[in-house]
This record gives sequence, structure tokens and C-alpha cells, in this order.
Amino acid sequence: MEKWLSFISIISSFSTLIGFIAFFIKLGREKGESEANLKELRKDIDENKNKVDKLADKVNESEVENGRLIASLSSDLGWIKSSLTDIKNQLSKKE
Repeated sequence: MEKWLSFISIISSFSTLIGFIAFFIKLGREKGESEANLKELRKDIDENKNKVDKLADKVNESEVENGRLIASLSSDLGWIKSSLTDIKNQLSKKE
């Protein structure tokens, strides 16, 4: 009976040891997977940051170009307005 109890004790010790080893292996795998996911997320974040910066630059360029276009249109409209005023004045002088 005593041999049987010591045999059961040894088996339970080995199974406990195997359980701890399995737990640490699983923990290591999960940590490795989470680190790989973090690296991918950092890479994606950096790519998105670059894209946002490029988009901001494009928006700034578009704003500058729109300002130039508005200034050009404004001067053209001013010229058209003055030309129409001159034509109106000439027509009123002829009448």
C-alpha cells in the first residue's frame, strides 16, 4: 500500500510539473503572438500617420491653389464689371 501511495505521489508530482510547463509554454506563445500583433499595429499606425501627413500637405496645397484661383477670378470679375460699366456709360452717352 505504501508503494502504491508513493507511486501516486510521484505521478501527481509529474503531472503538476507538466501542468506548470504547459502553462508557461502557453503563456510564452500568447506573449509572442501579442508582440507580433503590436508590431503589425505599430507598422499600420506609422503608415496611416504618413498618409495623414501627405493628405494634410495636399489639403494645404489645394487651399493655396484655391486662394490663387479666387484672386484670379475676383480680378477677372472686376475687369468684367468695369467693362460693363464702361459699355453702359457709352450706351447712355449715345442715347
